Amino acid sequence: MKVISLLLALACCAAAPVVLAQNTPAKPAAKPPAKAAESKTLAIGGGGSGGTGAGPLLSREELRACLNEEESIRTRMAEQEGARSPLDQEKAAIAAEQQQLRADRAPIDATKAKVEELAAKLKAFAERVQGWNDRVALHNADKKSGTPAYERNMVTLNREREEIEKDRVALEAERTSMSSGAQDAVRAYNFKAVALDARVSAWNERNAKWNESLAALEDERKTWVRTCADRRYREDDEIAIRRGK
Repeated sequence: MKVISLLLALACCAAAPVVLAQNTPAKPAAKPPAKAAESKTLAIGGGGSGGTGAGPLLSREELRACLNEEESIRTRMAEQEGARSPLDQEKAAIAAEQQQLRADRAPIDATKAKVEELAAKLKAFAERVQGWNDRVALHNADKKSGTPAYERNMVTLNREREEIEKDRVALEAERTSMSSGAQDAVRAYNFKAVALDARVSAWNERNAKWNESLAALEDERKTWVRTCADRRYREDDEIAIRRGK
């Protein structure tokens, strides 16, 4: 059957040459060679396919450098922020200690007032003693010894000497007591104040270094923004970099 059908078909073709010529279908045009799939373009910091980032397309090595620098800056920024908390905590502790030191200063100031008051008493006592000594010298120089007036003056001077001695003993006891207590209080206060000053100075140095480090990191970040942020790159390059190529 296949042979017969073929022959019949050929016979038909020979009998109608014109019809065949008119109805021969056009030869289809050759297909252009398939283009290689283009890599999708993205932009650092955002943007989808055909990213609209500024500047020329990054090479793979430039992209690698930008990604590495971004990760480095991000890591150091996190470390920088982590170092801020201990500084703030110590600052609060220092402020509390300064407040306590101000409270400790109150009794010191009260003692200082008492010391000044005692100093005024001792000055007045010294002037009193000097006046008594001057009168004693005049009495001893008096040539009218043995007279009633002379004897009365001598009694007065001796009585005043006894009073002066009593006052001297009382003032000496007050000075000894006050000196001991005041010196201990002042010594303890000064020790705390010196230690606190040293702590404040050390904190200021660490805080200054923290600020310097932050400023340097911010400069790096700004440089990265200028050179890398929103730059276009090929997605295939990023994939290769992530795979260690």
